[in-house]
Amino acid sequence: MLKILRTHSWLLIIVLAAIGISFLLFFNIPALSGLKNPSVAKIAGNNVSLETFRLARQASSIEMALSGSRQPYGENLQLILDQMAWTRLIFLQAAKELHCIVPEEEVVRFIQQLPFLQKEGKYDASLYKHFVSSFLTPQGISEERFLQVMHEELVIGKVKKALVAPIEVIPKEVDEIYAMTFGPVRIVLLRMNLEDFKKNIQIQPGEIEKEYKSHPKDPDYYTPEKRKAGFVFFPFPAELQNLKGKELEEAKRKILEEAEDFAIEASRQVENSAANFERLAKEKNLSYQLTEPFSADKPPSAIVEPEKFSKTVFGLSLDKAVSEPVETSKGYYVVVLLNVEKGSLRPFDEIKSTIEEKLKRKKAFEALFQKSTQIEKDLNRSLKEGKDIEQLAKAEGLSVEKPPAFVPIDPPKDLEAGNEIGFLCQLLEPKRLSHFLPTMNGGVFIYLENRSAPEMPNELEIKDRLEKDLLMSRRQAFLEEWVMTRSKLPGYMPPSSLLQRPTLQDN
Repeated sequence: MLKILRTHSWLLIIVLAAIGISFLLFFNIPALSGLKNPSVAKIAGNNVSLETFRLARQASSIEMALSGSRQPYGENLQLILDQMAWTRLIFLQAAKELHCIVPEEEVVRFIQQLPFLQKEGKYDASLYKHFVSSFLTPQGISEERFLQVMHEELVIGKVKKALVAPIEVIPKEVDEIYAMTFGPVRIVLLRMNLEDFKKNIQIQPGEIEKEYKSHPKDPDYYTPEKRKAGFVFFPFPAELQNLKGKELEEAKRKILEEAEDFAIEASRQVENSAANFERLAKEKNLSYQLTEPFSADKPPSAIVEPEKFSKTVFGLSLDKAVSEPVETSKGYYVVVLLNVEKGSLRPFDEIKSTIEEKLKRKKAFEALFQKSTQIEKDLNRSLKEGKDIEQLAKAEGLSVEKPPAFVPIDPPKDLEAGNEIGFLCQLLEPKRLSHFLPTMNGGVFIYLENRSAPEMPNELEIKDRLEKDLLMSRRQAFLEEWVMTRSKLPGYMPPSSLLQRPTLQDN
């Protein structure tokens, strides 16, 4: 999405307008309502009025849009905006205490550098005027208010920069992470098989019926949801097969831009996107096709890359019915969701065996977890005594696997739970046993025999990226903790919506 925003600057205005709808009702509450509720929070001992908090939420919504964040919906959006507004007010209070100053010309430069105001790599004043008339004015936001919000962004940025300035990453840390991430490892896997535990599980008929009645919304008890979609396909021309390198990328980019422009235009009329989609396709002489209702696991077979198509359709919602362009080996799809048929509850006799199998797996996993706790203790104790890991595993009834050496960040494709195993290998020290890792078919312990030195090309480039990522992560974690700590100080009281959230509660 962010890539599209940067290549189609006016699209951001459309996104901003859509976001404007979400806060239009809340942000147009008359300021007189503050007479009934003069304070919604406290900052540094001072009351925060409803109007002040309203403006902070408004600024936060603009910030969310300018960052290119995907738009959340419903109650989740309100909580996110409340948290962002509260955090914003805390940083602005800190800016007062630190006497942060941002000159007017710095604000102007900042706005002129916004990606969606660029044309051919330079600031375009006409795009700014279009932004003002298409977004700010319809939402009742003056240019002066927008400048104030941007000024606040820069002030907050200075506060954050001052707070995180002491935080650093030393080369030794980067070297350690580099070695643990890219150094090839040799491991021994000790697996516990769920089927061994299921064999001894007996399920009574009464348990099955009770489970059915106790979980009336379990998706497994329903027929599959079906969806109907329409789509336009933008095929790659036959001559594309003869192109390579930059020529190939340029040819594909032109087709992508055509698909993007269609998707953007089709998305404008959100309330009737399905009819608008079909009308627009006819206007542009594009072939508009329909599917029959289909379930996620049985997509239309005649469509190019049906699994990708199905994933796209089931990732849409009726209030966001038009997809972004979806690349396939033969071209780009733009899809519109037309209808959703919810599944119906299946009769008990029809799914009795399914429920019995679920209960068996559940009870088998409970027994497996209980057994794994004791096995982990026994293995660690015996390893400290210098005993052989494979002999210990066999004595405990565990199956032993010894995959070939691999880089933790790139585990073998045929290794069950390979990504999870690879991640744990980054954390393990040689001659150490991992905690029990549940898998679809049971679970596994990982014993790290040894780790070799990395043999990666572009070592300096990789380490530089690791350092930047680690520093960013550490700074972000510090700022989040700083906000939480300040929120609990005397004289600070978050709005009631956030007091119910664990992020601001006392530990």
